[in-house]
Amino acid sequence: MRQDAAVGGKGPTKKLNSKGLPTPVFGGVKRPRRIRPGLRALREIRRFQRSYELPIPKLPFQRVVREIAHEEKPSS
Repeated sequence: MRQDAAVGGKGPTKKLNSKGLPTPVFGGVKRPRRIRPGLRALREIRRFQRSYELPIPKLPFQRVVREIAHEEKPSS
């Protein structure tokens, strides 16, 4: 008879994630969740589309646009 059977059970089991692989634990601290590439950008796009605030203040942006338009205007 095996010793672990005599004690009344199996040995410690590994924790598995959703894909059936052991979860990596380093020093008892769980690693932060990894965000897929592009997901953060999509979240920012949705946030800016919902909000009314402008990412660039209106007057400085207007000055830059006028400056570029003035440089590109053909002199006649």
